[in-house]
Amino acid sequence: MQKVMLVDDEVLAIDYLTHLIDWESQGYKIVGSAINGKKALDIYEKHKPDIVISDICMMGMDGLELARQLKAKNSDVVIILISAYKDFEYAQKGIQYGVANYLLKHELNEEILIRELKLVREKLEAGEKRKKIYREYFTNRLIYNQVEEGITELEIGNRFFLVMVHKNLLFSRGMFNETKWETYELQEVKKVIEEEMEEKVYYVSDVQITPNNLIVLYKIQNTTSKYIVSSLIFRKCEKICECLISLSNCQFNVVYSEEINRLEISSIFQKISFQIRYAAFWKPQCAYNLYKLQPAGKEERIAWNVQVEELRTMIYERSESIKDFIGHLFGMTEYYGYSLGAFKELLHAVENLVREIEEKEGIKRKSSREELCKVGEIQHYYIECITDIRDEIYERNGEKYCKLVIDMMRYIYKNYNQEISLESIGEEFQMNGVYLGQLFKKEVGITFLKYLTNYRIGEAKKLLLEGKMNITEVSKQVGYKTSQYFSQIFIKNVGMKPQDYKREPKK
Repeated sequence: MQKVMLVDDEVLAIDYLTHLIDWESQGYKIVGSAINGKKALDIYEKHKPDIVISDICMMGMDGLELARQLKAKNSDVVIILISAYKDFEYAQKGIQYGVANYLLKHELNEEILIRELKLVREKLEAGEKRKKIYREYFTNRLIYNQVEEGITELEIGNRFFLVMVHKNLLFSRGMFNETKWETYELQEVKKVIEEEMEEKVYYVSDVQITPNNLIVLYKIQNTTSKYIVSSLIFRKCEKICECLISLSNCQFNVVYSEEINRLEISSIFQKISFQIRYAAFWKPQCAYNLYKLQPAGKEERIAWNVQVEELRTMIYERSESIKDFIGHLFGMTEYYGYSLGAFKELLHAVENLVREIEEKEGIKRKSSREELCKVGEIQHYYIECITDIRDEIYERNGEKYCKLVIDMMRYIYKNYNQEISLESIGEEFQMNGVYLGQLFKKEVGITFLKYLTNYRIGEAKKLLLEGKMNITEVSKQVGYKTSQYFSQIFIKNVGMKPQDYKREPKK
């Protein structure tokens, strides 16, 4: 809606113009009226109207002088002069000062005013289109710190803030895929982006730096209060979020700066661009203050081989701790701050494990979640996938093994931390222990004691990775009376000492 100011030293004349047409239905808003040129200049400074309709003959500063001073402030302001007298000299001076038109009061009616405003709007829109192209170019040069001499004449002040509107990358089958803002999404959100706020926050321009990232530059005027500025910035970002949430299936985050000056624009843009890489760790559909974001962690590489093999063991041994173990792995990527590299490597390793087992076992993936963007969503997705695989393998084993062998496996899962032998198994099932051992090896392919050892070592690995117990405590937790014997068995099966394995994930 274009802003209009009315100026006339006769109150009745201002009242007549105010009620001559329905301004708002025509797309205009009267932001102020003045009875002299001095007051008109004050109103202009406060409201920055696009159109000024002024009488020529006024006491003190006349309409021509007002036009000259307004044009000196802003060459794009449209000025229409009105007068009770048809004077060629006035019209000639008006043209000299850049006045849009010269109208006679006694001829002015609704039809003429609407026609004149239509011409003015076309002129303003054409000018705004040219300015918008220039502002976008200027903003692009500012954020990349490439402003040359000769293109700095755009008067946008020195008080700004930046907002980045980011469409989240979508995760699928082990990797993140590029996304882009759709045309209809940009059209809707730009309506909100370009709205001014309380005549203090003004849109300057936006630049689509990548298909899924839009950077917006705003200028701040008419307030010196830091509290008001911070509040307005946050409210602007809230409005952007509300608009995007209203669009179906729009996954996004918004990052904004506090007030900055022109020289800071490029460096703040670089900081926002760096932080937005970690959006997968943030809450969905939220706005974040750049200065309050958790700093990124060191991009240390983690060799996930050991943990992935542990996960493989847990799948085949139908461990009930898979959910907690996967949660532990994902948690490692955030322990010392967000580690994007470690997170992506973990996804690659887990996805490869899932695909390998699916191919080996002939299993088709059941979980088909879509629109995954965040770490928590991806973690839950893999918990579903892997527990489905575990359960399907167990069901197939139910067909492969007899009930007695499955019951022996279940006994191990529940009692592995106790002393177990073929003799104690025989007592538990009231059968000959030697016979049970022979039956187990025939159906499973390894001895009962080897299966028990593998399960105990698997659980020990998990406890060592968690780091909450020392070696002695771990050995007792998994069914070994002494840490020395536990260490011997661990070295034989894993190829390293328990204390070395405990340190391995940190390397």
